[in-house]
Amino acid sequence: MQEDQNIGDSLTIQSVESRISDILENDFSVAVEALLFASPEPLEDRDIARVVGCNKRDIPSVIEQLNQQYQGWDRSFRIENFGGRYRIYTLPRFDTYISRLAEIPRPARLSKAALEVLSIVAYRQPTSKAEIERLRGVNPDGVLRTLLEKGLIEICGRSDGPGRPLLYGTTREFLDFFGISNLSELPVPETAEEERTAISLEIKRPPERLYPPSSIDETE
Repeated sequence: MQEDQNIGDSLTIQSVESRISDILENDFSVAVEALLFASPEPLEDRDIARVVGCNKRDIPSVIEQLNQQYQGWDRSFRIENFGGRYRIYTLPRFDTYISRLAEIPRPARLSKAALEVLSIVAYRQPTSKAEIERLRGVNPDGVLRTLLEKGLIEICGRSDGPGRPLLYGTTREFLDFFGISNLSELPVPETAEEERTAISLEIKRPPERLYPPSSIDETE
């Protein structure tokens, strides 16, 4: 009877160890998946292993496990090894939809001048053209027109000062453009120079498939 109890205890320990092993393996696979989603560039197995804390020889089996899950769940993507690096790709049968997405206009990347004006508006809104010109030392008419056309700023009233100049502020599109939910998420500048260059954020986009669309760099 004691022998049967020892066998039962042994099986219980093995069961617990197996569950722990499964949990650890799942944690690694989820971490690998997160890295591949977040990285703008394909990742080598050694880079993935170093970040998640495992042996790089384990990475191919983790990738295979993830791909089997994706296939079982009928997901639209897989992880592929391209030139010795791993990246998430969509399946060819979804190319039709992806090509339609490429036809949707995307916001252009802003020039340095536009970013400077936009940062002044964002941090000092509502602000006038005269205030922007005082800070930059350059007439901002052309840049303001561009930002208005893109919907990143808007006229939000008039000043009570002489001539009652127009006042500018940022829009909801400005928040969407930079991937933030409200103005409190903007970087906190300590100096006027930092304020003029604080808004140097990249547009937050979901992972691209193969070739990211070229960005337009305007030169106001």
